[in-house]
Amino acid sequence: MKFEFFTTLARRIFLSCILCIPSGLPALGQAAELPDFEREVKPVLAKLCYRCHGAEKQKGKLRLDILSTNLLEDARSAERWHEVRAVINLGEMPPENETKLTAEERRVILGWLNPTIELAGKLRQSKGGRVVLRRLNHNEYHNTLSDLLGVSLDYTRDFPPDGVSPDGMLNNGSSLQMSDIQLEFYMAAARAALDRIIVTEDEPKVFRHRFTKSTDGGFPDGVQGANDLGRHRQFIVRMKNDYPEQGTFRIRTTVRVELPEEKGPVPRLRVRVGYRPDTLVDMETLAELDLHESGEQELEFVGRIENFPLPVRGQGKFPGLVVILSNAHDEFSQSGKTQEREITAEDGKKKKIWEHDIRYPRLHVEWLEFEGPFFEQWPPEEHRRILFPSHLREKREKAYIRKVLKSFLSRAWRRPVSRKEVRQYVGFYRKLRPEFPDLESTLRESLVMALIAPDFLYLLEPAASKPRPLTAHEFASRLSYFLWNSMPDNELRTMADTGTLFDEATLSTQVTRMITDERASRFIDSYVEQWLDIDAMNRVEVDTKVHPDFPRNKRIDHLREVIRREPVEFFGEILRKNLSAEHFIRSDFVMLNDTLARHYRFDGVHGGAFRPVSTKRQSVKAKANRGGLLTQSAILLGASTGGDSHIIKRAVFVRERLLDDPPDPPPPNVPELETAEPGFAKLSIREQLKQHNNDAACSDCHRGIDGWGLAMEEYDALGQWRTEITRKLPDGKLIKLPLETLAKLPDGREIDGMEALKDYLLTERREQFARAFVVKLLTYALGRSLEFSDEKHIDALTHRFADDKMRVQTLVQSIVKSEVFRTK
Repeated sequence: MKFEFFTTLARRIFLSCILCIPSGLPALGQAAELPDFEREVKPVLAKLCYRCHGAEKQKGKLRLDILSTNLLEDARSAERWHEVRAVINLGEMPPENETKLTAEERRVILGWLNPTIELAGKLRQSKGGRVVLRRLNHNEYHNTLSDLLGVSLDYTRDFPPDGVSPDGMLNNGSSLQMSDIQLEFYMAAARAALDRIIVTEDEPKVFRHRFTKSTDGGFPDGVQGANDLGRHRQFIVRMKNDYPEQGTFRIRTTVRVELPEEKGPVPRLRVRVGYRPDTLVDMETLAELDLHESGEQELEFVGRIENFPLPVRGQGKFPGLVVILSNAHDEFSQSGKTQEREITAEDGKKKKIWEHDIRYPRLHVEWLEFEGPFFEQWPPEEHRRILFPSHLREKREKAYIRKVLKSFLSRAWRRPVSRKEVRQYVGFYRKLRPEFPDLESTLRESLVMALIAPDFLYLLEPAASKPRPLTAHEFASRLSYFLWNSMPDNELRTMADTGTLFDEATLSTQVTRMITDERASRFIDSYVEQWLDIDAMNRVEVDTKVHPDFPRNKRIDHLREVIRREPVEFFGEILRKNLSAEHFIRSDFVMLNDTLARHYRFDGVHGGAFRPVSTKRQSVKAKANRGGLLTQSAILLGASTGGDSHIIKRAVFVRERLLDDPPDPPPPNVPELETAEPGFAKLSIREQLKQHNNDAACSDCHRGIDGWGLAMEEYDALGQWRTEITRKLPDGKLIKLPLETLAKLPDGREIDGMEALKDYLLTERREQFARAFVVKLLTYALGRSLEFSDEKHIDALTHRFADDKMRVQTLVQSIVKSEVFRTK
């Protein structure tokens, strides 16, 4: 009954807040007189364009003869005319086999299109096509709640997935909807979080355990390696019953590091916690770090026990809580494979051990301590951050609650709160007080209501009758959700309070600070995964018959994760060092750790941390040609079949992600390029395309696609350089085919191979790439799809970006200082 009451009340509060936000749709401005389309422009279009885009044919689903020319009122037609202008500017239309535009005809068409689009853009902007309410996506919600409460838990584990916008972004306001069911998820998450933050019970019992011996396999004392983390050896301890199920825990250990005699690989300590054998993930990694110095080292690790899979007490074969220390260097190492021998363990069973190898980095565990729940004071710091000590608490409860609520609401809602808003929540607290046994429980439920209010769940920027500058606090939030995917910190809030954040020098300093802060990794991870669709690689299953070196067991997840991290680490290096975005096309370095170095066949890279590795002095072509996004395994695996490259997917990646020029989807009923016919599978890729393109419905589209993918054929499905193609036939047999990389691009230019493709992109398509990079980053920064009304801002940012050698951090500075970023 109580839950139903609170749920109904929550919906009322939520809806009342939403309905109080002004929609702010202004009146339509006056349009200037348009140039004469019928007399000057239409004859040129009829002569050169209507044959393919008229009544009989509509290639690309575009029909120009009836497309509305009233761009001021018809937004859909305006977008199509904007696309027409783009392909004319790129020289892609008319296509190479058709009559080209003369200089005069080009002047006539663009002379009508350019001012018409510019005028329509201005009026469209004044009409208020802006996103008023943008809900926090799951990533932003998790980060915000973690930063607000000071505890990071898996707050969104049970949430339904966020919607993805047509441009591939997860923070687009138009794709982030809200429903009654979602509101209940938010309420449950807020309540669960505050249950752990605001404590009402006495100081809990603390479990402490110290282990000096591994329980792994029952090796007898005296056998070398009982506590050694060498090849296939782990230090395993368990707590049968005495362990916490809630709160912070701490693990301390002393390990002795033994490095190889010659400079080489270093041991990598991995700490795993949990044990839930009835689930897919039975343990989670708490920490993993390389140890570069010999001798004893005392280490400490802290985590929240709720974030780890815990066993079900009383379950059959209940093992208790397990902690495992291992040397993760073992997983992909080729060293240390010395002869094994058998010994008899304490349980009488035979066990294999590996002899000591001086080339192998080893760890010896001296002892391990577990303590949990771990806290330095009670109530813990996160509780005291909300319910701070005050003399008002005992004598003037209402005044104390008012101070607590004002402080919490202001931080949670990311702005100063009014007296009326505080009074509303004080009244809510007083109404609930008889229902709960103490102040803490009542306040906890009051704060749940604050965490499901639109002021918390949305980035509220109420619109006015016309575009307006953001307030200082709105700007601080837009900035922090751009670069941190979370709420502003105290420094940003203080500058918003004082109004100094808008000072240009101050803002530059703050953006630099934010980019160098570890929280910027949230932006980097999120943006790169969405911009490049990194998740595509997880939708591909590698054919291990074609690629037998690719791990087939549980280690596959580790290799995949390393492959997935490369573009993220690459972007982070370019951003933080303010390098040119041209590095995304061609760079003289790659970001590697030891695992990825082995995958790419680079030598001399040791340790799990990513670092830049130069390709300048690489004599082997497979290494020298590395650099840029297009040779990274994450990109190439995502655009593959898992067995071989997929030139169409690779071409679409270049056009969509790097040039912002996605091809139209294929017509209905067009067959896939792959076929189960044995004869087709034996054909070269060029012969396959020729046969496929015999269908007229296919050939028109493929003319603008195939060349981009053919030029990338030097790299296989896993992103490894090759000189011939290995293909699996439908019957499972493997055959070898010659490599074909000569390609013809849409403008008629012929190129041969990846390096020629990079040259072409950095010369003939440099401006288009610069513009596309601006569009993608600006789309993410604003949390909405861009429209042709944004053209003047895109143009200004692109010109500044290109003139400044495409430095990425400088572009970020330009975006946050731009009118479009600072305007609602």
